[in-house]
Amino acid sequence: MDYNKNFWKVRSEKFDNLEWIKRENFLKAFITFCKPQKSFNTLDLGSGTGILTRQLSAKVNRVSGIDISQEMIKKASRDINYIIDYQLMNAENLLFPDEHFDLITARMVFHHIEHPDKAMREAFRVLKKEKCMVLCEGIPPDKSVRQRYIEIFKLKEKRLTFFEDDLNDLYERAGFRDIIIKPYIMKQVSMRNWLNNSGLSDGICNKIVKLHLEADDNFKRLYNMKVSPEDILFDWKFVFVSGLK
Repeated sequence: MDYNKNFWKVRSEKFDNLEWIKRENFLKAFITFCKPQKSFNTLDLGSGTGILTRQLSAKVNRVSGIDISQEMIKKASRDINYIIDYQLMNAENLLFPDEHFDLITARMVFHHIEHPDKAMREAFRVLKKEKCMVLCEGIPPDKSVRQRYIEIFKLKEKRLTFFEDDLNDLYERAGFRDIIIKPYIMKQVSMRNWLNNSGLSDGICNKIVKLHLEADDNFKRLYNMKVSPEDILFDWKFVFVSGLK
């Protein structure tokens, strides 16, 4: 928990400067996949600075956003409105009653959770029957680049690496059914923006850049890397996953 507190305190300072998290098409595609309804009582796991919760608030009756970082919650609460409730809480121990929510979302959260099975079981518990748990995760574009992907993110943060089958199994172990997995490719993400706003030292950033530049041709092809003197642009692969209780 000490790691998480310090990590997210640093990350929170420039989090809203990250270009990829605010891409309109990305947010729109994910929310459309969630199929929100005006009557829904919704829970957003790992709400961060509230980017997704604010978007959801226009589509549902009420949103509860939880996060383990007080700094993230403070930033989110600056724009609070009457249907958003932010709380300091761990996704592995949800302080809500059984069958309380009509929709649960988690965008780019589960790779940070120490015990993802526990968090998924908690989501299952607090979700109403016949309702959906929906997550978004960033994954390597192909299993052939798994090791390089792990090496890169090991420099950046503690992170779990998932593929589609891992996420499907995570849902199934918690008891979900009718699991749907949909890929989403985000085109030409700026490495400069990503690294400069991730709370990393210049030394770590340089190592991450080097791992990209020295990667083999297969890696560069799969990421559609475009290198210029000013930046490196590359395609990111995400998956949207939903499961029905």
